[in-house]
Amino acid sequence: METPPLPPACTKQGHQKPLDSKDDNTEKHCPVTVNPWHMKKAFKVMNELRSQNLLCDVTIVAEDMEIPAHRVVLAACSPYFHAMFTGEMSESRAKRVRIKEVDGWTLRMLIDYVYTAEIQVTEENVQVLLPAAGLLQLQDVKKTCCEFLESQLHPVNCLGIRAFADMHACTDLLNKANTYAEQHFADVVLSEEFLNLGIEQVCSLISSDKLTISSEEKVFEAVIAWVNHDKDVRQEFMARLMEHVRLPLLPREYLVQRVEEEALVKNSSACKDYLIEAMKYHLLPTEQRILMKSVRTRLRTPMNLPKVGSIIHHCYYLI
Repeated sequence: METPPLPPACTKQGHQKPLDSKDDNTEKHCPVTVNPWHMKKAFKVMNELRSQNLLCDVTIVAEDMEIPAHRVVLAACSPYFHAMFTGEMSESRAKRVRIKEVDGWTLRMLIDYVYTAEIQVTEENVQVLLPAAGLLQLQDVKKTCCEFLESQLHPVNCLGIRAFADMHACTDLLNKANTYAEQHFADVVLSEEFLNLGIEQVCSLISSDKLTISSEEKVFEAVIAWVNHDKDVRQEFMARLMEHVRLPLLPREYLVQRVEEEALVKNSSACKDYLIEAMKYHLLPTEQRILMKSVRTRLRTPMNLPKVGSIIHHCYYLI
């Protein structure tokens, strides 16, 4: 008895394209089976091989740490290693490759992540893990580090996180840290981080229209506190700083009793000019004040203010 032929719906003759239009239609109805666990199982086996130093064809070295690995796995997950192993560099053929920019323990964590897709981001390791992930172009790890830092934003550290984000081109984190500093300005200016800012950073912050403040007094007092923190060096910046303090928006009594009596203001002719401008503003009838347009007469327009929380000490897992 002859074996009946297979139905045409799910057969393919070598690599030839079916000629009959019916075959095209029936072939479309053959579902492609995808095993979601296949990749995970494969990487698990590759990691087991790595742990036994089997089939490894490269050793990654950082400091005194030596990490056996498979080129193809590293190249598949990291554009940095892909360029290294598929290009014309000597590392593409070397049995040992030294990475000088990353410490041994951090590099081990990241290579473990390449094989397992798991990493723990903590307060202790995030500042070394993020730049290392950036170097190896492991964007998921870098993103997780940024999310961790965002969760840690607080008035005492947001300026430091902003500077860190700027240094490592984390644009989204930079913007969120900056917004946080603007929204919590009254608390931020009480921190050591604010007092240690450079002049450009202070000017950038106090010039923002988005500052959330109960009164422009907060900005004036912040300027005085920053200058007095290193008075001999910083008093020469008073005019630059006062350019961004919106003195016309302060009550006349405060201008007379506090601003005019401040020694740092008295010692600067430019600051006295800003004070005179503010006093003239108050002497104008209300309907004419709108005609006196300048940066210092413009109202600040803060965004909605979220609650100030406590620093949360926790860790993030990327799985």
